[in-house]
Amino acid sequence: MFADNAQISHRQLFRQILLGLSGIYFLTVPVCGELRGRQGMLSLLGGMVLYLFLCIYFIRLKTVFRSPLQYMGKTAGRIFILLYLSWMWFAGVYLLLLIARITDRFLIEGSVPWVVIGLAGAAAYLGSHQGLERRGRMAEVCFPVVMVILVGMLLLGILRMKPEYLREMGPLSLKGWLKGTYEVCCLFLPFVFLPVALGNVKKPGETGRVMGSAVMIITGLQILGLLLLQGSFGLGGYEHKEYPVIDFMSGIRIPGDFLERVDIFWLAAVLFSVLFALGSVFFYNHELLVRVKMEKTAWIAAGGIVFAALVCQKEEVSPDFFWNVTAGIYGPLFLLLLLFGAGSARKKKALAALLALIFLPLTACGVSLESRVFPLAISADYQKGQYELIYGIPGLTQITGQDKKSTEDSQAQAVAYKGKEPKEAEKNFNKNQENYLDMGHLKVLILGKGILQEKEALEEFLQYLEEKPAVAGNLYVFACDKPEELMSLDSQNTDSVGEYLTGILENNLEGKPKDAVTLQDLYNAWHREEEFPRLPIAEVVNKRPQIRQYSW
Repeated sequence: MFADNAQISHRQLFRQILLGLSGIYFLTVPVCGELRGRQGMLSLLGGMVLYLFLCIYFIRLKTVFRSPLQYMGKTAGRIFILLYLSWMWFAGVYLLLLIARITDRFLIEGSVPWVVIGLAGAAAYLGSHQGLERRGRMAEVCFPVVMVILVGMLLLGILRMKPEYLREMGPLSLKGWLKGTYEVCCLFLPFVFLPVALGNVKKPGETGRVMGSAVMIITGLQILGLLLLQGSFGLGGYEHKEYPVIDFMSGIRIPGDFLERVDIFWLAAVLFSVLFALGSVFFYNHELLVRVKMEKTAWIAAGGIVFAALVCQKEEVSPDFFWNVTAGIYGPLFLLLLLFGAGSARKKKALAALLALIFLPLTACGVSLESRVFPLAISADYQKGQYELIYGIPGLTQITGQDKKSTEDSQAQAVAYKGKEPKEAEKNFNKNQENYLDMGHLKVLILGKGILQEKEALEEFLQYLEEKPAVAGNLYVFACDKPEELMSLDSQNTDSVGEYLTGILENNLEGKPKDAVTLQDLYNAWHREEEFPRLPIAEVVNKRPQIRQYSW
């Protein structure tokens, strides 16, 4: 049932909490320093237990947030609410930066950050004057779809887990557990703002179970996320990543492989959740300022959030800054406010933990498909101190100036672009054609004998690829003694080298996909300082790619 009379039901409250917070925590929990392995899971459980107790206390605070001036006095009430709002403003800046950076890195390469921040901020602010019951209805409708995508696609990652990685226990100490539990308490600060909304919930005295269920489900999802990351990358294999769960999802394949990037749906659901949270920041900013009779300043605060985000984006402020301020200042501050409120019935804490807004069409910010080239394979070698990159692009002869009619059979040769660094070689490629190089459709990586024999060169090349979010970790890797000869097949009247090699592994009954090596396998070995796996060899036989095992 939809709520009315500016009130929301228990179900709508529950769905708003999960819809607004699930996406954010998938991005933030895995990058916390103490939340690794068994210690991280125990810390999540420790933080969950503390908030389960606090949920009972939150119910008692709801009347104070309804009329803070009446309960605390004009001056004290405004100071108290502004202290709460200061963290919300801080969170709003972080969310705007997160939206802009994820959009540019994973969704629309080349998007303009200030445009994305401006659109997101404007949409969130325009929705901030909607009634609470409308927000409840939005959560009612959107929750099933978003959660099915977030959780359902995440479960597909179970197929990527390796039992030997799960057996790694990781460090565990009392000090580490206490620090990890404190990190979880700081991450869960949005729950401290639930009393703001409880006054507009039907039967607020019975909401303890609703809030507790939301805390437990979010904790369970984060534990599942940590298990999937450890099972796929191993301990030490993902800590260096800025967005490890997004990188994990980039390696997910749907059976049949009928979509190139299934992770785009999961990423869209995460962004929807973050936008919903951003909408809540602006909504409760307006709501709380109304309650202390400062509603005329709401637009100034909202504009300040957007302006601060633009400045932080220009100055390239690290996300670590926001975490350090939250853990170093706001964590202790809210603890003191909670203790102060517990000792006096006339005190409060409040605000609503981020949740609201619909997904934005940002298609005007990127590079059009017509202006892109899509290599399906790439080869890399290292000779005489230089990298040699060859891009396997269907119709390569048209791009490089070769004419198929003038190149008989195997006479057409692939063009190797050289550079002292992989980025320099890529730059030299870009100088020779007008279209944007989009590596989001790569299927195969070919490594020459030279780069395989130079460990430092191989590691530098892996770092170059890892910094490119479009390059999926599930593409297949082969060794090749003559990369130019193999990659030249893309210049002839044959199937794409990338598609052909992938087809041998996945579609031929005699193929053995379980013996294949993926780019993620190389990443794992590199970061865990293990021996690199042996690669199957790709070679040319009768003008066709062929696979044999194993490399030298």
